[in-house]
Amino acid sequence: MLNLVSTDISRREFLRFGSLAVGGISLADVMWQRALANERQTDTAVIQVFLCGGPSQHDTFDPKPLGPAECRPFDSIETAMPGVRITEFFPRLAAIFDEFSVVRSVAHGDGSHNHSVHWMQTGRYPNQLVFGQNQFPATGAMIARYRGPNVRGMPANVAIPEGFYYSTASYLGTRYDPMEISDPNKPDFHVPNLKLNDSITTNRLDDRLQILRGLDRFRRDLDTQGQSTTMDAFQMSALDMISGPAVRRAFDVSAEDPRLRDRYGRNRLGQACLLARRLVEAGVTFVNVKDYEFFEWDLHGTVGGPGIAGTRTKGPDLDMALSSLITDLKDRGLLSRVLVQVFGEFGRTSNINTTAGRDHWGNVFTALFAGGGLRHGQVIGSSDARGALPLDRPVGPSDLLATMYRFLGISTDTAPIDYSGRPMPLLPGGEPIREMFL
Repeated sequence: MLNLVSTDISRREFLRFGSLAVGGISLADVMWQRALANERQTDTAVIQVFLCGGPSQHDTFDPKPLGPAECRPFDSIETAMPGVRITEFFPRLAAIFDEFSVVRSVAHGDGSHNHSVHWMQTGRYPNQLVFGQNQFPATGAMIARYRGPNVRGMPANVAIPEGFYYSTASYLGTRYDPMEISDPNKPDFHVPNLKLNDSITTNRLDDRLQILRGLDRFRRDLDTQGQSTTMDAFQMSALDMISGPAVRRAFDVSAEDPRLRDRYGRNRLGQACLLARRLVEAGVTFVNVKDYEFFEWDLHGTVGGPGIAGTRTKGPDLDMALSSLITDLKDRGLLSRVLVQVFGEFGRTSNINTTAGRDHWGNVFTALFAGGGLRHGQVIGSSDARGALPLDRPVGPSDLLATMYRFLGISTDTAPIDYSGRPMPLLPGGEPIREMFL
């Protein structure tokens, strides 16, 4: 049998030989993910909510009620944990604070969107950054490579809505790139790859498969390494995705109770979080939800955002979506096997600038973890009185991602081969956040 781990077959070759190529359908990349699933995989999964643009720690989960006026433009509120306060826009999360942990001492020291997004998505700083290109594989691609999907027929790595820069697979190969999904809040939302062309009936699909098999027999006669047998398995898996109901059901967010959809929020972020829950429940291992609702968290007060006042819009939407996701997972008995992680690329300055916004600040920011059967209801680390620097327990990007990898059972010593032929460990260092594993 072909050893897929050591075989180098380009994406173009696989699309040419291994895809169904009917009605514009091409699911070859997803099929490759399954063949490389870890034999010891469990049913654990991760939902990552990435707060694009970098939210202010002061105006979200690390308020400074006793700090200078510029550090506390909004009120803070009590949470379910005595002595712990968060910003006024998050009352639903405050009520379930015992279900998650907040890390208030994350830092990496970089203020560039591109470098920082790459760092937070991969665990590695890009010394040779090319805009929009991963120098190292994103975590979702690593998970697709070393864990694969939890259920046969499902993709391993999904991005909602759509992928974004620095979420791709780099030297692992494009077969591990995320399956990109459009805005699930749109009335006409569907996943094109899972919807047959209206002119193609099941009978016509069967006819085309018979033709494809006939052509493949010629190639099998010349095949001495077993590739054809492997390709047949990929083709049948792709057919399962197209013609089988399980995957289509998982992506059909319209099947949810309208009242539950309302609780998540009838907006892109809310419906993306709801779809993420459906996907991990159905067997997807990693879902990356991109929070870019209305505008980014890049609230400078210049082009692209309204300044810190934008938190009045974005905060309540995040509160609804995230609290509903955590509660929904718990109600369905999924919270112990699904880890929810929430962070952006960096934080914001303690001072408010001349355009009523906050500027980039990588010297301290906040991350949130929920579920995964970990220990929660705690604040880990702290920032100083102005929210400008870690006061204790500094945590870096590698520590955040090491926490996720440990939960998934993936060793960070695992070392795929990079473009130069060198083994490259998943992370350059870092330790899982021990407080959550006690």
